[in-house]
Amino acid sequence: MYYSIIPYEELFPTTEDDFKYEEVTYEGNTVQVYKKDDKYIIKRVISTDLKVYLNRELSPGSELKM
Repeated sequence: MYYSIIPYEELFPTTEDDFKYEEVTYEGNTVQVYKKDDKYIIKRVISTDLKVYLNRELSPGSELKM
């Protein structure tokens, strides 16, 4: 729960609108990424192959080596 007179947006200024998401193909798999500094960070994996979700390189939050 969040109870405060300070607006939520001031305490937690990062919103989803701050990131520009892109869908890219990385090693034959489609992933949704956003750019932070000079790195690409994985937001989510888009695949119907369940083995892709077990790949640690493609887990959400990891950096892509491009």
